[in-house]
Amino acid sequence: MSRIEWTRTSPDDIEEAVSMFICRLYPGGFRVRPSRGDGGIDVCVPTEPNHFEIYQVKRFASNLTATQKAQAIKSHKRIAAYAKKQGWEIDKWYLTMPLDPTKENLTWLKALEASAEFPCEWRGLTHIDGWAAKFPDIVDYYFENGRSRLQDELARFAAISGLMMPGGTSISPSGYTHLTPSDTLNGLTQLREALNTRDPHFYYDFSVTGTPPTWNYEDSTKPSLAARAVRQVGDSYVTFDVHARCVESLRERPIQARMTLVAEPGSDNERELQEFMKYGRVPRGSITARGMDIDLPGGLGQVGEDGQVRILEPDREESSFERRLDILSSDRQVIGSVEVKMYPPLISPDGNGVSNRGIDKSGVLELETLTVLKPNPEMTVRFRFGTVEGKHPDEVEPTLSVISGLRVGNLFQLSASRGSKKAPPEEIRAEMMPEADMAYFGLMLKYARALMVIQEHTDVEIVIPEFQTLNDLRISEVLRAARLLKGETIEITWNRSELVAYADTPRPTTPFAIALAEPLIVPVGNTEIALGMKRTVIEAAEVVSVEGRSDGNQTFTIEPAQGRNTGQVDWLGIPPADS
Repeated sequence: MSRIEWTRTSPDDIEEAVSMFICRLYPGGFRVRPSRGDGGIDVCVPTEPNHFEIYQVKRFASNLTATQKAQAIKSHKRIAAYAKKQGWEIDKWYLTMPLDPTKENLTWLKALEASAEFPCEWRGLTHIDGWAAKFPDIVDYYFENGRSRLQDELARFAAISGLMMPGGTSISPSGYTHLTPSDTLNGLTQLREALNTRDPHFYYDFSVTGTPPTWNYEDSTKPSLAARAVRQVGDSYVTFDVHARCVESLRERPIQARMTLVAEPGSDNERELQEFMKYGRVPRGSITARGMDIDLPGGLGQVGEDGQVRILEPDREESSFERRLDILSSDRQVIGSVEVKMYPPLISPDGNGVSNRGIDKSGVLELETLTVLKPNPEMTVRFRFGTVEGKHPDEVEPTLSVISGLRVGNLFQLSASRGSKKAPPEEIRAEMMPEADMAYFGLMLKYARALMVIQEHTDVEIVIPEFQTLNDLRISEVLRAARLLKGETIEITWNRSELVAYADTPRPTTPFAIALAEPLIVPVGNTEIALGMKRTVIEAAEVVSVEGRSDGNQTFTIEPAQGRNTGQVDWLGIPPADS
């Protein structure tokens, strides 16, 4: 690649290319175009929450004139005012252009630095030539007719008409006789490398499967994923994932689409679409689309076809913030509290609706707010519940406590996690709740708390097991064991039982008391947890029959005596390991 003659290059191309160099160096960076007539492009690079480094990109390629210095000063003042308005801290401001500074330039920049509260540095020709060498695809795209070559090459590869096989380019049926999967590795690798050589904005991954790819709402994907295109070719499905190389990629080369979205009247899809249009809330399922005209990078778009469309939430993890959700009784006593990670709002297409979503640490409780801004602001709050299976009891106990308190008549309060200022509590209304059996969550809360007690007495790491029905959990046995471990004595009633006695044991003729010691075993899913010994004391019993056993011993059948059918069970503890 020859060195770029910056003085002979279009000023607009200089600004576009240099700003893309910076965005590729710092993929989280984004461009802010100033007002008309100001000149240049600001590239804002986040360094930590509310902290930024600013690159002011100018097109100047020869020594600065007084007018050009005035433009730089104007840009400097403008970004300082913009940062103050946004609550940003500017860690450093870089004046960036394909021109190395003179001593006089550096003296002038030092004076400019003294006028603001952030340091200023010069990024000149040396830096920019180094960036150009690092990103030849950007140079090719902006300066060497790379735009047209890129479209031609990617369109050819998107067609995936064939792969070069070992042994030359001639293709005949006999050439495939001894073909093995490993023979295609070189061709597949070359295909991916060729796809990703020239495009400065996106890179491409692909896969070929025998079944359609599945994608659930909960699936995690790379934050860089901009689009996924799936095509059926014969009995195979070819999936292309289009990844943005940096945040600015989708602004420089936006993905545009026209289609008609179709949903059955009264269906969940219709409601999801309505909420997307009204509040900006992302639908959680695939939507049927008619007449799709999608302009995807790499020639992967579709024209006039029908299919399924999935709208994805943008990656907003870095911008998330914490809130505390408190559930209060009618007399303002706290019933339960949980930390909720809230994500920045999504805006409706017309800008008049806002949706917010937050989820607690366990992932069991989700909170949504749906707001109409004007003419009369109105907010809807909605709760959703997930599964507790596979989670640690202490992880879900606070959340289950909150869910159990979500009842009409109680209040909820969403406030900052720290500080004394609290938002006013609001009433919990029936329409906020999903169709769920709240008694179920109350029982699960008791179950989780009992498992927490059991966890204190065993090295087995306990998680809530998978289950089809509540009977699978054997909750009553777990609750009883937890009570014993806490030192309670449990009263029991009994009707008839059997005891095995030695062959020479005489049959009792009068009522008697019984004390039995046996292992305390608690079932948690497919695991049985040993918790030492328990003791059962029966107050009064009598023998009603005796039968011999094949081993020579005898079985006493006993029943309560004197009308006393009660007993007590307590825990004897866990013996020392060396006993």
